Amino acid sequence: MEQKKIKKNTVVEQVMERIKDLIASGKYKAGDKLPIENELAEMFGIGRSSLREAVKIFNYLGVLESHAAKGTFVCDRSHISSEALSWAVLLGGDEINELIEIRAAIELWSVLELTQSHPQDPEKFLPTILQLEAVIGQMRVAAQRKSIEETIRLDFQFHEMIINSSNNSIFNSIYHTLRSFMLKTTIKVHQNQNILVALPEQHESLLTAIKSGDSQTALNEMQRHIQITRQTLYSEMGKAGA
Repeated sequence: MEQKKIKKNTVVEQVMERIKDLIASGKYKAGDKLPIENELAEMFGIGRSSLREAVKIFNYLGVLESHAAKGTFVCDRSHISSEALSWAVLLGGDEINELIEIRAAIELWSVLELTQSHPQDPEKFLPTILQLEAVIGQMRVAAQRKSIEETIRLDFQFHEMIINSSNNSIFNSIYHTLRSFMLKTTIKVHQNQNILVALPEQHESLLTAIKSGDSQTALNEMQRHIQITRQTLYSEMGKAGA
């Protein structure tokens, strides 16, 4: 593959763009070793210091992984750092509605996948169903004890299990990032005990719909749960700010 020589302005950015092109083109795939430092520097027509800076950034992001005496390798997507997403959310301000919408998109798809896959291979997904049932039971106990923090943590755990069942590492990474931003806020605003007691029943309805294998029913239940969550957050946050 013929490579263009890199101009001297914004060298590191251009190096990153060239490396990205090499990976995007399929020349180097996950697990492949990149050419040694001298070869890449010559290929791009740049100094080794600029190349090292670009590789350091990609190492931080989890795109590349460098090992002394072994070389630099392309990582698979499970290594991608959630730092970029974390900063995007942080710098975007506290837009709780946008966070809910991102979460909803991931969860709706994951619910759909589990609902369709469960009837096709019940044995494979039985452990997930049993774990979800167990979490609902723990959630009921926590709600009866009026343990707000434990109930909400179990709520997040329930949804994380559904997302994990999709076997999508990017979904998992995004959810972990969103969870870190939303958990404390959700715990803080759920001071109404009536809302707390209702949570296990909402999750029971959703799980029943998933087990039925009816995709539309499961999606409707998930959407209903999202809408209740959105209304609760806005209502309780409004009271707190009043």
